[in-house]
Amino acid sequence: MDITTASFPSRLLPGAIDPSLEVFAIGDVHGQAAVLAAILSEIADMPRQADTRRMIVFLGDLIDRGPDSIGAAHLAMQATTLTQADEVVLLPGNHELLLLEVLDGHDPDLWLINGGKTVMAEIDPAWTDRPWAETLAELRAAFPAEWFLSIDIAPSHLRVDSLIFVHAGLDPEQDRKSFLSRGREMDDTHWATIRHEFTTWDRGWDRDANGQPTKGPTVVVHGHTPAIRTSLSETKAELTQMDGIDGYRAICLDAGAAYRPQIGWARFWSDATGSHVQISATFTA
Repeated sequence: MDITTASFPSRLLPGAIDPSLEVFAIGDVHGQAAVLAAILSEIADMPRQADTRRMIVFLGDLIDRGPDSIGAAHLAMQATTLTQADEVVLLPGNHELLLLEVLDGHDPDLWLINGGKTVMAEIDPAWTDRPWAETLAELRAAFPAEWFLSIDIAPSHLRVDSLIFVHAGLDPEQDRKSFLSRGREMDDTHWATIRHEFTTWDRGWDRDANGQPTKGPTVVVHGHTPAIRTSLSETKAELTQMDGIDGYRAICLDAGAAYRPQIGWARFWSDATGSHVQISATFTA
């Protein structure tokens, strides 16, 4: 299996980020562990800027629908070593939150119909032939215990200077602090699930002197809603959909991993010419 990466030329961000920090953000993985391994290897091979801290941010939805959710979780927990990063941040996606509810004793049906069945089949193809309590114990044992812990205590988002990293996005009609402080009980306008209200907002995430929305330095880096719905091995025409900085002050790193082996990611850094981003997608060719 050949795995390749397509990247945009780097571009300036509208805001600034700390020049002592280099950030790699990785979008929805959905069990595409082989592609994730290739991304981590590519990051590891990138020369590191002198006197910088390297941070890896996973935007959530490591699991479900793809072929190797367990492998993806293991890779995330090994990312510090694999990339020589100083810090790895795992943000929860809606799929992780659904799984945690199942492990807490909630009805598993919603998780199962949203991709959990692929995880259970990965653990045991005959899982439906046995009592749920028995297979639930196998589910708990299949994943790294430290991964469950990391997701359980993870914040809703990460702010790095002018960048906001969050799984699904923001609600422009709600106070940002209150919205991002919401608990984990999800509805259609939650930070792990929101779509239309966020993806169609084109007035920016900052406020002017009169308190009105404006396109300032803030850029939201997110996943959840696929920017790419075609196979990158056949056409790369939709790659441009990942870069919404100018129109929406957003970068979408969901490259459609729920449906095919391709993952979006980006590198953020600063140098003497300004703060930059390079957006990429890695996929099986």
